[in-house]
This record gives sequence, C-alpha cells and structure tokens, in this order.
Amino acid sequence: MLLLILVAAYFLLRLNKPEEKQSHIYDLDSLSIGTIEVFDQKNTLKFKKTGDVWNLTFPVAWAADTLRIQALFMNVLTAKFPKTTMGEGEEAIKNFKLQDNQALHIVVGDARGKKRIHTMFSNMGNPYDYFRYAGSDKIYQIKSKVANAFTTELSNWRSPHVVHHEEGELNSIDVTHPKGSFTLTRKKYDWFYKDAKEEFPIPTTNLGILKVVNILANLDAYVFVDGEAEDYTAKFAKPECEVTLHLTNNKTQTLDFIKNDDESYLLMVDKDSSVLFMVTFDTVFRFIRHADVFRSRAY
Repeated sequence: MLLLILVAAYFLLRLNKPEEKQSHIYDLDSLSIGTIEVFDQKNTLKFKKTGDVWNLTFPVAWAADTLRIQALFMNVLTAKFPKTTMGEGEEAIKNFKLQDNQALHIVVGDARGKKRIHTMFSNMGNPYDYFRYAGSDKIYQIKSKVANAFTTELSNWRSPHVVHHEEGELNSIDVTHPKGSFTLTRKKYDWFYKDAKEEFPIPTTNLGILKVVNILANLDAYVFVDGEAEDYTAKFAKPECEVTLHLTNNKTQTLDFIKNDDESYLLMVDKDSSVLFMVTFDTVFRFIRHADVFRSRAY
C-alpha cells in the first residue's frame, strides 16, 4: 500500500512540475519577415522576399533554394528556446565561441524595415547549439543545429534551377557543335529538324526531341564555379557546344558548354562568365546528336 502511495505521489509531482518557460528567438511573425542576412568571417549572404518568393540579393542576384529557406524557418526563425541562461559575461562568450569573429550571424528584419533582430550561433560539438543576441552577453541554448546546418557557402543557398522552359515556351533551338549545326523548330505540338543538308518532321514518339525538351524544362546544377579564371575564358571562346533558345516571349537565351573532365561539362548562361554551372555529360550529349537520332520513330 505504501508503495502505491509513493508511486502515485511521484507521478503527481511530475504532472504538477512547472515547465520551463520558452520564447521565440525572433519576436516577429514569420509572415512579416522580409529580409534575412547570414554571415560569418568568410562570407555574407543577403535575402529578400518579393511576394511569396525568397531571392538572394548579395553576393549574387538569384532565386534562393526553397528547401533551404523552409528549413531555416522551421529550425531557427520560428524556433523557441528555454529562457534559462547557460552563461553570462565576456568569459562565457569566449567559452561558448560566440565572439563576433567566430559565430554564425543571422539577422532578420521585417518587410517594412522597422524591426531588425541580430543573433549569433555557435556549435560546441553538442547535440544543440548556443546563441546570444547582438549587444548582449547572455548565452542561451537552442534545441537544434544551426551553426553547422546553415553555413554561408553560397552553393547551399542558391536555387539549383538554371534553365526552366516548358515546351510551349520554346519556338526554336539552334545547336552548334564541332561536328555540325542544326535547328529544331516547334509548330504547335510538332517539332521539325533542319540542317545544311536536310529537313524533316520529327516523329512525336522520338526519344531525341523528348530528351532535349525535358532537359530544358529541368536543367539543374548543384556545383557552381567561378568563371573568371583565364583557362575558362579561353575555352569558352570556342565552346564544345552552343545552344540558342528562341522563346515565345521574343527573348533568347544562350547556353555554352565546355568540357570539364570525362564526366562533366561547365555551362555558361547568356555569356555571363561570373558563374559557371557544372552539368553531366548526358546533359550536353542530348544536343550533340546527328540527324538520324531525330528521325527515328521508336523510343
């Protein structure tokens, strides 16, 4: 009987135990957040929301990776933390590696530019990270990984989408490579092949045109390369393959490919050498084909 009373008392005490008070790290409604800045000693990344879309604004203008932004909101920007301090003072800042020059900085602002919250995060090799607010020496713990999960490597934050044109947005495709050149032209639902020697309608079941259309709808790259190096400049003077897309909005887009190694190529878009995109051999191989590939009816 005594044992039952003790067990009941134990569970009663657990149920009545006060929970540790928690607060949101960022005192902003997630929908009101309009700017994000992530930086450390090596890099600075700036983001801005336009409508419902997040874009990088620095160091390049590019669509942000939606999955990375979603993870940032879920694990950091909408996260809560226990109000109990883990340390306080200059010595604590040093011990938790939260000095300005060691921490990962995340600065969040509202769309109107009236509110700005600056935080710093560090990882001590523990399951959870530590953080403090800029101008404060109080250290708190967040029950998620931040410093190592959201590093400032640009390639982790850029959207991988490089070229995205649905079939209905394409009027024609000009292709030039060392073995020849040809044009693929769309007329409603049909495609036509033409080179210096012949022209013919492409069968609707032709695998060659399907592969070209599919890659232009979803040409992604996850490796980005600085294109200013002299050896790249020389190679792009005579690319392995040149593709010009003529779009229904009367715009054009150029895709130039050079060989990187036996398995990959580097892509330059619209003659912009500031950044190159690494793509597979299969991506380029879809364009450097001969006429018979587009004449075949079978898959």
